[in-house]
Amino acid sequence: MSLLVHYTLKSADDHAHQVQAMQDLIADLTSEGVSADYSAFSTGDATRFLAVLEFQDDAGKQSFLQSQAFATYKETVGPTFANPPETTDITAIASTKG
Repeated sequence: MSLLVHYTLKSADDHAHQVQAMQDLIADLTSEGVSADYSAFSTGDATRFLAVLEFQDDAGKQSFLQSQAFATYKETVGPTFANPPETTDITAIASTKG
């Protein structure tokens, strides 16, 4: 069970803030023991970001969605988003990842 997330910031001025918020989210998820693989990517456009979230099952997804780490992240950066993030359910079909 995986999600692809696309999001755009209102201003390129918020790029560094977004990068720090993502790094804080990952650290907080780890310290909370949330079981999810979360990879975030910036793009050539300083306002556009992508993330891939991989969960073992629906319980793992719910744990992430209900985590304090995710709540803090949304509160911190939500106002900087141009629009709500777009999510797409994705399914891995091949990977070099073990």
